[in-house]
Amino acid sequence: MARRGWVRSTYSKFLFMRQSGLQAVSALPFTARYGQDAQVHEWLENDHLLAVVRFQAADTIMRDPRLCEVALPSLESSATAEFWISPWPVHTGVCHGVGYAENGDVLFLQMRLDEYAEDALQPLTAVAYRRLFAAAQARGYPHFLRIWNYFPNINQECGGLERYRSFCAGRHQALIADLAECETHLPAACALGSAASDPGCDVGSLHLYALAARKPGQQIENPRQVSAFHYPPQYGRRSPSFSRAVLKAWGEQDYHLYISGTASIVGHHSQHTDLMAQLDETLLNLATLLAHAEHSIPVPLQLALLKIYCRPEVDPAPLRHRIVQMFGANTPMLFLRADICRRELFIEIEGMAVGVAR
Repeated sequence: MARRGWVRSTYSKFLFMRQSGLQAVSALPFTARYGQDAQVHEWLENDHLLAVVRFQAADTIMRDPRLCEVALPSLESSATAEFWISPWPVHTGVCHGVGYAENGDVLFLQMRLDEYAEDALQPLTAVAYRRLFAAAQARGYPHFLRIWNYFPNINQECGGLERYRSFCAGRHQALIADLAECETHLPAACALGSAASDPGCDVGSLHLYALAARKPGQQIENPRQVSAFHYPPQYGRRSPSFSRAVLKAWGEQDYHLYISGTASIVGHHSQHTDLMAQLDETLLNLATLLAHAEHSIPVPLQLALLKIYCRPEVDPAPLRHRIVQMFGANTPMLFLRADICRRELFIEIEGMAVGVAR
């Protein structure tokens, strides 16, 4: 009977590994993949689920800290969710008002705060980030690898200041207070304009989710671009505070590269007025980041997923075709409708790459 139980347990683990795409010998603490939204409830019953991100109208009640709902509609017909799957059981809870899920190596966090006034985004962002940092410190994962930021009306002005610039000021305020040696330990990040819960309202919810670790990753910058935290004052009193990517080693030869929102920017200037030309410039920036990160590791990096944010309601088919030409047909992609932080940009792409020793 004991032998039979061991065989059943081993076979179940094998099926889980095969279903999730994990390698049994890999040191990676989770894999990220796209799947059908219909699978969400089934996976929420699995204690190996670290997080699942759905792209739909958000529920104001956090029913499960692993379930993250982002108010960004898909540009494609199929309902797709993003699953983060752990090789080990996951523990969940709430700390400092921040929902979390952890597996011993990584910590997933999420929180949502409602704006209480039209001009509240800057102080609200500072409060949100401080609570995020406090929760990560309390759980023993002080090093942020990646942060996602979503809020409505990102390009709208309030009191003479664009809302994205107000967000950047609040984020910077929290970072310089709570993150030692700020500019050399910035996480990868993106900030996108989400759908407002009430289209007629100028305020909404600030939604953050993040990934943190016990030990830091390596900040990666793009040699084609000025680092965002060194942008000149024309982009706001406080520059955007993020790195272009973060490279994280897991074990001795397994890696994740967390890629920030990447757009058609060279130096610090936006390039092109045509969507496909902007896409080509963005893809070149992504390829440059991948190549730059690979210089310091012994294994090649493979894109595990891409999220493509588009400002207009566009047909994703030609975009997908061009990306396949650049990175191959096996690159998982998700196309979402979002407002980009610069008014003149139509598209932004973020993602994750994996390097695993074979």
